[in-house]
Amino acid sequence: MNEKELKIISHLRKDARVSLASISQEVGMPISTVYDRIIRLHQNNIIKRQTILVDFSKLGYHHHVKLALKIEKSQKVELINFLKNNHSVNTIHEINNSFDLLIETYHQDIKTYIEFIDNLQECFDIIEMNEYQIIDEIQNEKFFLFKE
Repeated sequence: MNEKELKIISHLRKDARVSLASISQEVGMPISTVYDRIIRLHQNNIIKRQTILVDFSKLGYHHHVKLALKIEKSQKVELINFLKNNHSVNTIHEINNSFDLLIETYHQDIKTYIEFIDNLQECFDIIEMNEYQIIDEIQNEKFFLFKE
């Protein structure tokens, strides 16, 4: 990957809606070349999708939690499918250091979070669970591929 492609990705990470003309000017490439590079980055699955970052609390989801889960190996696939289909689950990571999964969830309030946990524990044999209540999101999606 060359420096100009890293610059293109950096601009898209700052704002996925940035215009091709703006990127073209900043990177010093014709708009058609920028477009072709972005298409190639999508085709090579380097850019998986273009999305937005949401302030969930402004949408009424005030309870943000990350859970580290250790589960019976025989239930892992079933749990992952359950989590993938649960509207409260934002991210799922497979991790190490004695836990199997790290999940991020958003809930309207503590009551809906407790209902989620109760449902999780009723359906699966959770060996161990560490929960981390997120008080404030200080920084998100700030990893820089190219420093300007």
